[in-house]
Amino acid sequence: MFPRASNTDDNYGFHSTPHLQAIIDGYAKLVKEFLDIGWDGYLFSVMFHQLAGSKETMKPQMKQEVERLYNYLATRMVRNPRSPRWAGYLPVGVFVPDFPVPKIRKSKKSTIADVSVNDGLHMGGIVLGNRWGRVRTGLKKHLKEYEDEYVRGKIRQIYVKPITHDPRNAVEYTFKSLLRRTSTPDDVLVLDWGGSAHRPDVLREAVRKARGRDRTIWASCSL
Repeated sequence: MFPRASNTDDNYGFHSTPHLQAIIDGYAKLVKEFLDIGWDGYLFSVMFHQLAGSKETMKPQMKQEVERLYNYLATRMVRNPRSPRWAGYLPVGVFVPDFPVPKIRKSKKSTIADVSVNDGLHMGGIVLGNRWGRVRTGLKKHLKEYEDEYVRGKIRQIYVKPITHDPRNAVEYTFKSLLRRTSTPDDVLVLDWGGSAHRPDVLREAVRKARGRDRTIWASCSL
């Protein structure tokens, strides 16, 4: 279900612009489908303390920390994240290594640390979540309230902004490093613990229960 590159070549210039744009279009369609059925979308920017090594050795460290962040979030959102019963309630995340541009924080510019630590390299992403599990306040408020539990280890700061307008703009913002050739499609990190995005029947049932919709009506809806 997630759009992926058809080639694993490490050459940053190998993928044509139309090919990269097709990948971005696929993610934009996916995000819109989730938002259309009532999920919340958020732009994430995860900043790190100084990491050792080159840019290419920093990326795996950043991915590992974002995976830890996601795993912890999943355990907070549902009581038993590994149970098929809860697969449709789990968050979905897509992250890409990126360099700083004017921040997603409204009316604020990048801090000196944001552009200097790790030469500004960070992980930008989109997280899709819902309020039908244990987290009923939305992810921005939740991460702010429990900031100390998420901002630890190698993570220095997490910026979160709800997606309130055209999701395509959010996706293009997240994937801009692909078109700039500072990241490749192989750098894209998809976080989908439990396969919720790959299990449309489970996902539909979760939404139906949360909304209390009639089963016959919901069966006619497409994901």
